[in-house]
Amino acid sequence: MLSSTIEVRFTATPSESFTARPWAIPGNRKDLFTALRPTANILTVAPDAVFINDLDDRRAQLPFSRAKKWGLGEETRTIFARATAEDGQRFCLRFIFNADRVVRHGHPNRRFISALVSDANFYTEHLQAVAGVLVPHHYGMWTMKTGGWAGTVLFSLTQWCGTPWKSLVRTKVNTRANKLLIARTFELLHDVGINVNGRMGSDVDLCHVLLDVDDPRVTLKRQQAGHARCYIADFSEASTHECARRLPVIPFGEYLVRWRPFEFFGCHELVNVSLLLGFQPLKSSDPPETPVDEALQWYNAYREAHPKYTNAATLVAQRAALFPNSFPLYPGLEVGGVRRDDVTSELLLWDGGQGKIHPENFQIACTREDLAYKLWGQYMAASPAAIAMKKSDSDESSLGGNGSSSEEHSN
Repeated sequence: MLSSTIEVRFTATPSESFTARPWAIPGNRKDLFTALRPTANILTVAPDAVFINDLDDRRAQLPFSRAKKWGLGEETRTIFARATAEDGQRFCLRFIFNADRVVRHGHPNRRFISALVSDANFYTEHLQAVAGVLVPHHYGMWTMKTGGWAGTVLFSLTQWCGTPWKSLVRTKVNTRANKLLIARTFELLHDVGINVNGRMGSDVDLCHVLLDVDDPRVTLKRQQAGHARCYIADFSEASTHECARRLPVIPFGEYLVRWRPFEFFGCHELVNVSLLLGFQPLKSSDPPETPVDEALQWYNAYREAHPKYTNAATLVAQRAALFPNSFPLYPGLEVGGVRRDDVTSELLLWDGGQGKIHPENFQIACTREDLAYKLWGQYMAASPAAIAMKKSDSDESSLGGNGSSSEEHSN
């Protein structure tokens, strides 16, 4: 259930403070959004915490004086801000300033309202089981009257999850470990049946990927090793999806390109993620742990031998048998039984919460708690930094974006 009101403070000079109330989305149940903590009734936005993506789609700061004029003319992108509650919890506010003008029929900026509404609706319908794990918590849509400051302001309120990968590609955080972390996060999202936009067709789409490099508990060294949290955001164009991929999203080099990746990979969105992360360079590269043709043949034979297994379970088996040096997709699981040289071998799965898991049901109707056990097991109550300290420093041995967070809630 949404709180009745929250106070939003902008601490520029002069400072401004406004009361926000929940905005009812037609046909959407407000109680399906994540509930705010009682300590999150006052949200403060600092002058250096207002942003817009620049023409190169990298995050740039924007002064309040310019931000509040958004919507007076035709816009090409929205403004967002990082807000902090009194207990230190961080939030992302995506704004529609001057919404009383924007909402008018025929206004060119109405599409931004539609996008925020679509994102909110998709969250309540499909994302609650992965909220705070793979995607940001969503706390609903809110509105506040600011008078001559920026008219009526509409905003979505979500968990702050860090910096877009598009803004990090030219930094020291652009490491192989983080690319593998991003790839695993996309695979996990597809295992629970979500397509982000069905394309991921250009590097602009990397704005969907967030790494929480703002977390002071995770040092630069840990960030570079893949220990920051990773999330996928903005589901305004998302759809449900029965993923048919037949390979893991790991570096295959030019070896996959030779095998016509769109035809053989099995999932359009994930093969594009692989391309965007540089896992399929045209130049010569190190061979994969298992050749592409052998991996595809093994996958097809294993599926035929175990037709009742879910695709997610088959991929866990393939990863364990053919790519044992790749970090597992579900670190909290114990995987056994499967053999490279015997496709009839049974896949054995256990986790810390359910005990034995049947491959026929793996990732069907997965709850948030189920997913947490599969990812974190005995570490699920620990902070990301604590998890990182418990694990190895190697690039591929971090739980990374799959660690639990003190900012997570239950609905």
